[in-house]
Amino acid sequence: MDEAITELDAAARLSVQFAKLAIDSRQARTIAALREELVSRRVQGLLAESERARADGMWSASIAQLKRVEFLRPGSADIHDRMHDVWAAWSDMNLQEGRLRAAAERLEQAARIPGARSRIAAARAAAIRVDLGKSALGKGACRAAVAELRTAELLAPGSVVPALLRQAASCATTCVQLASSADPDAAMGRDQLGLLQAEFRTQMRDGASEFLRLQSSSQPDLLTCDRRSMPGFDGEPMKVGPYSSVLRVTSIRIVREPASSVTRRTRDQHGFGVETLATHEEYRDTLTGKISGWLTVSGERGQEFSVPLPVRASGQATARWQGNSVSSISSENVFTGQRSTAVLIAVAPSGKAQAEEERGRARSELTETLIRNFAEQAAKLLLSTLDVEPAVSDPTEISGLDMP
Repeated sequence: MDEAITELDAAARLSVQFAKLAIDSRQARTIAALREELVSRRVQGLLAESERARADGMWSASIAQLKRVEFLRPGSADIHDRMHDVWAAWSDMNLQEGRLRAAAERLEQAARIPGARSRIAAARAAAIRVDLGKSALGKGACRAAVAELRTAELLAPGSVVPALLRQAASCATTCVQLASSADPDAAMGRDQLGLLQAEFRTQMRDGASEFLRLQSSSQPDLLTCDRRSMPGFDGEPMKVGPYSSVLRVTSIRIVREPASSVTRRTRDQHGFGVETLATHEEYRDTLTGKISGWLTVSGERGQEFSVPLPVRASGQATARWQGNSVSSISSENVFTGQRSTAVLIAVAPSGKAQAEEERGRARSELTETLIRNFAEQAAKLLLSTLDVEPAVSDPTEISGLDMP
């Protein structure tokens, strides 16, 4: 039946084109009437299938059939009401099962459907989200609480008490102090150490959440930063932070592979009978490097812990330089047919000096790459250690839930 309706739609479009061309189409009304009859029959069948699926608890199937009806009857208020009913019934079943988050998600789907009932669904979803946020806050999962409360406020503006949201954001936030250093064996200069500090802070700034504030080692006011709450192992909230971290480079090792060379040849034609053949040697060095060190994370305010975490990174760079160039120019006398050849040697700068210059450039480039990679790895490690929050289970029932 769907294919028949599609074919009738095509015929209806054709009749419209006939009308634009002033061609009388007596079949236009017949096509429209036949389409309406088929659509009505199809709609009734889909609605019946939707009701059967809903009665059997097949909520997704019920919604899918209603969406097919909506395609055939766009903007139908009756279909929107039916979709609201299915989402609401599905949400009620989730509430009875103790799946509160799922119940809120069903209501949020209902809130997206046009109609006056959308606000009611959004308010019910917001009420569940608020209590999920309160439950998470009570367990010390402050970041989860912030997410729930913000979602509730987006669903139904004014549904969240501002003081509650401020409380959740406050207990989710703490600080970490960043410092960098290098052992003498690493042979890092002042510029390289400055690059490490800057890159480490940049990587941390780009990757940190809004709840982790960064402070440099030159800021002595770390103790003024609040501690954050986290879910404890015994189910009770615990206070942690603020933190201090020291990124320390212990060694940088760069190894140069034996140089390799390749012969390059180019051939050019210059007018009639003149040819140039150029040959030169191209030399290549490959440098590989490894950098290693430690990221030490410590707690402040009398927290007696200090955790050293290993950090490693690697990189590669290439040095290239060119040897002497030998060119031969061959020409042919157009009268006698005799060929003559001239050889030109272009002497490159001192091979040793050029090689050392290129190797120095490659070493400097590789060292910078190693430092950047090292800072990136350290930032990822620190964020995965400090800027996270263990998940907590949702409650199975919420006392005092006032559903609109």
